[in-house]
Amino acid sequence: MSTSRATSRPSAGDPGFPAWLAGLSDDALVRLCTLRPDVATPAPATLDVLASRLRLPASTARALGTLTWPELLVLAAAAAVGADSGAVPVGALAGRLEVDDDEPAFHSALTRLRDLALLWGDTDHVRMVPVTASAIATAPVVAPHPGEPAGPTLEKAWAGLSAPASGILEAIARGRSPVGALGADASESVRSAARELADAGLAEVVSTNTASTNTASPNTASAGTSSNASTGASSANASTGESVVPRAHALDRARHGARAAGSTLLHLPTWAEATASSGSTRGANASKASGGTASKAAGGSASKTSGSATSADASGGVAALDLLHRCDAVLTALSTVPLATLKAGGVGVREMRRLAKASDLDPDELPLLLEVLAAAGLIAVGDTDVADIAYDSVWAPTEAADIWSAREPARRWAELVLAWWQMPRAPWRVGAELEGGGTVPVLGDPIGPPPTTERTRVLGALAALDPAAEPGDAKLNEAVRWFSPLWFSRAGATPVTETVAEARRMGLVVVTTATSAARLLAGSTGSPLGGVAPGAGVGGVAPGAGVGSGAPGAGVGTEDTGPTVEDLEPILAAALPEAVSEVIVQADLTILAPGPLVPDLAAEFALLADVESAGAATTYRVTETSLRRALDAGRTASGLRDLLARTSITPVPQSLDYLVEDVARRHGRLRVGTAMSFLRCDDPSLIAQVLGSPAADSCALRMVAPTVLISQARPLDLVEALREDGYAPVVEDTSGSVVALTRPVARVQPSPTRRTPRIPARVPGPADLRAAVTAMRANDRVRSARSGGSGSGSDGAGAYTGEAAIARLHEAASTGTAVTVSVVDAQGRSTVRLVVPASVGGGRIEGIEPDTAEAVTLPLHRVISVADVDPTR
Repeated sequence: MSTSRATSRPSAGDPGFPAWLAGLSDDALVRLCTLRPDVATPAPATLDVLASRLRLPASTARALGTLTWPELLVLAAAAAVGADSGAVPVGALAGRLEVDDDEPAFHSALTRLRDLALLWGDTDHVRMVPVTASAIATAPVVAPHPGEPAGPTLEKAWAGLSAPASGILEAIARGRSPVGALGADASESVRSAARELADAGLAEVVSTNTASTNTASPNTASAGTSSNASTGASSANASTGESVVPRAHALDRARHGARAAGSTLLHLPTWAEATASSGSTRGANASKASGGTASKAAGGSASKTSGSATSADASGGVAALDLLHRCDAVLTALSTVPLATLKAGGVGVREMRRLAKASDLDPDELPLLLEVLAAAGLIAVGDTDVADIAYDSVWAPTEAADIWSAREPARRWAELVLAWWQMPRAPWRVGAELEGGGTVPVLGDPIGPPPTTERTRVLGALAALDPAAEPGDAKLNEAVRWFSPLWFSRAGATPVTETVAEARRMGLVVVTTATSAARLLAGSTGSPLGGVAPGAGVGGVAPGAGVGSGAPGAGVGTEDTGPTVEDLEPILAAALPEAVSEVIVQADLTILAPGPLVPDLAAEFALLADVESAGAATTYRVTETSLRRALDAGRTASGLRDLLARTSITPVPQSLDYLVEDVARRHGRLRVGTAMSFLRCDDPSLIAQVLGSPAADSCALRMVAPTVLISQARPLDLVEALREDGYAPVVEDTSGSVVALTRPVARVQPSPTRRTPRIPARVPGPADLRAAVTAMRANDRVRSARSGGSGSGSDGAGAYTGEAAIARLHEAASTGTAVTVSVVDAQGRSTVRLVVPASVGGGRIEGIEPDTAEAVTLPLHRVISVADVDPTR
């Protein structure tokens, strides 16, 4: 096998890659373009163009971002055995990972990598383009070294460790510093444990200077972890003596915990066992080892899984009811006093404190509630009036809020969940420091990475786990890291914990278990895990799908828009307890509803009492204020007593009867009315004359005293009506002075010019992709006929143009090979330069001329073509 990248003659990297693409079936090409939609928009003209796009670094990075930990590990192992330099037998790749050739988890990962064109070649061999090898070299994953314990041998080596030896690895995995250092005062037991780790092949004991070099290598980073995993080893640079540098997969074993007997590095750890499917989980391995016993255990496991899922849905339903109660409290408070906005946008801290006091909620809860209500269209910013007070640019409920409040709880919750799932702002970032000063406000402009990606990554990982596994908060980050290692290495743990906290409040996650609604959302199109099909088996993995394998047709680029309100509504409706029509009235003036009340009773008790706590059971408290609210709405004391006696399964306490009677007796003794204007005169006869005039009817004049009339008409309207009847009234102010009133004139503020909304590009569907594949094959046949069957990667003379030229430059930069670049200057003269590209980006090519070792910089937009150099030169 050739290992020299410089001597390989690639066709934009590898001469067989375009030919391999051409040999794929139309279905395989359609699936490839579905899984990597960036290469299919706009539709490639030929398969050569498609091959060039697939080898671009940006496209390769996007594809790697969709991989799970097992798939990244297989890809890293392929690079380690030289798949970027030539064909490697699949058996050699499996041997490096210590898995059997027929291991389903291995073949599942291998198949997906082939579907993404990250690995290619015939059935028994794999290859990869150099761009993929360069990208995987920077990924947070390390292939096992030759002879390093992995899989079953790793568990066997771990089982033979003493407590001090395993303690060293576990301490380093927890990031304690400087546990990796063996200073001069290190005890003999610690040094003995370090030698034990080295003898077992789980770590190296190196000098401090060597450790400083080794810790810069990715081999010291935990498999699938961020760069801070080797804190203990890197901290030894400041110490003297020796340092323990764990092997990557030994450190991964210390962090993840044990795996089941017979499992490999490609299988989920015991804390996050997924649903058994086609032998890809440890349940399949147990079946091989124990025969029929495993099938009996599987039945019990399925029963436990089903029960855990049902329990999670029920707990999620309780959280959903509490969410609805809190949203109602916020809408009620905003209906009275809206939230003023800041000049820079968003809502200030003072307004948030006032809202928290008015709604009787914790201020920390408000950012999520307000953002969700805004995303659902239930509150909006604008101008409004409350009574006679005008508010400008405030957040207040919309008319849609009244419609939403009258719907069934399941429907209301489903609308809020979809709004949270799709909203462009992340409530948990509220209060974070901004680079230019200040903090992130509530309802401000979106800040940071798209939160939709965070939600799909986190909920997608939890949905792929068995509900009965319950990894707990301690292993939550590890679960997300397993399914999205590249994303986790960039984002860190904060988005994971904060997103889960929001999902718990939304009723989508219970502790660390995803509810059925969360699994439906995570299974929607566009999930980074390839999608969990709705209706899939409990645990989120469809039967027959390996860990990390996407369902056919799943992934970004399909035309499915994901779940709708109608899909989510039945899930909560099934999780909620049935509506009840009976309550328990208690002596402390509280009313306990053992479940959601039927709509009619819920409306009546909302008037009669205040909600003290909400959830599966609701507690109401009767107060004088709540009773006055019911009496103001037209209820009577006898009607309220009848309502309580009819619905309570316990006798109504005498104290409540007395309270109702006392409040009703005092209710309405004082009367308050409204008037827009008044008319006074010292002559009662003139007042009586005015009452008989036509103006009295048109302005609804009413006598409140012999010399005073009141009216619902505005003062200016009353004056004009009296003057039409021959009277000569004047308008006075509060001090009795005469004032002149004039009609206001209407003025309209010109609306700002709105930017034309951007129409999103249409994502090609399966039919479009199939038509594009047909067109590419037709264009290739025409091109081949014109060039007389010359190479498919060039223009017939060994040169690459267009996207193929750019791809060739990128791969020449990654492999360090020389190419000839034809460029044209401003006068139209073309020249040919021999260059070894160092970087391609920013609109230019930077490299060196191999014969003179001089630096070369060429403008990328002036490149005509790129050609390979004769290896014998």
